Amino acid sequence: MPLLSRRFVGIDLGKRTYELRLFDRSGSVTGWNGTTSPDGRKSLYERLLPADKVAVEVCALAFVIADEIAESVGCEVVILNASKLAIIYRTTKKTDKEDALKLARLIKIYQNEDLPIVHPPSKQEIYRRRLLAEHRQLKQDKTRCINRLHALFVHSGITSIAKKDLAGRKRRIASVELLSGFLKESALRILDSLALLDSQIKIIEDQIDTIASQDERIQSVQTIPGVGPVTATAFVSYVNADNFSNLSQVASFLGLVPKIDCSSSINRYGSITKCGNSYLRSLLIQASWALVRSPSGGYLKDQYLYMTKTKGKLKKKAIVAIARKLSQFMFAILKSAQPYQPRRFVSPASLASAALSG
Repeated sequence: MPLLSRRFVGIDLGKRTYELRLFDRSGSVTGWNGTTSPDGRKSLYERLLPADKVAVEVCALAFVIADEIAESVGCEVVILNASKLAIIYRTTKKTDKEDALKLARLIKIYQNEDLPIVHPPSKQEIYRRRLLAEHRQLKQDKTRCINRLHALFVHSGITSIAKKDLAGRKRRIASVELLSGFLKESALRILDSLALLDSQIKIIEDQIDTIASQDERIQSVQTIPGVGPVTATAFVSYVNADNFSNLSQVASFLGLVPKIDCSSSINRYGSITKCGNSYLRSLLIQASWALVRSPSGGYLKDQYLYMTKTKGKLKKKAIVAIARKLSQFMFAILKSAQPYQPRRFVSPASLASAALSG
């Protein structure tokens, strides 16, 4: 049996336990398991060697373990995207031991450039992502409270109050006066929850504004009409321009490209893939709506109007295309370190008319 120059380790992480499989220098497979508690992780690191190569599936704990292994052991750690490893998620025999063994076998056979490696975020990016995640959660909680409040008006037979009428604090308070009895008591409790959520959202947004004001990359992305500090901060935090070589890769990473089924004479283009971060994708959609409604929308607004008015495309489909273009604009700004330069969109019909008139 051929000797290996290093050991290859695959670790399948759970919430409380891990399963490890290892190809030793003789090619034999050994393994063990343990807990993911601080003591359990420390015991794991003591059994690793600086020459080892370790593979783990991507998850929140994987980033913590990768940092700790790099600091305490010094060996190479790769974080793999399991959703892109068909050998794992399509297998008929899926156990923690099998997954760990497959991870070890993959890094033993393939080079890093052939594997779906997830680049770990920096500590600054992790902090910003957590801040954005809390902002998203608070916004969702606020939406749920507004939906509950609106339901009270419907139950009382007041159908003239729409959800948009309950978005602002003053209008909410005035609208609740229309209720009576137990429904009013319930509405007042919801108002207290909304007031607390509004104050918490304000604190998070102030922190995001501070981050945006201190980061030149975020400020350059904000030069695009419709892009605010939350969207710009999210894009800079989740999209590392150094990890992409062209515009198409960014759109694919964000899940804003269509599914393609091309075989022989059949060419089918479906809905967008929706891969990547759903929160960032939703922020780009919202920014696109703001952009096409802005007087200074420029090229992207003109293109949206061309698609909807001239080509007759549905507005929702057109806005997804604008969001894809917007993400590419933002990536180009980060890559070139140049601010947004507004320009106009020239439709093919306008070019044809100009050519004929000339």
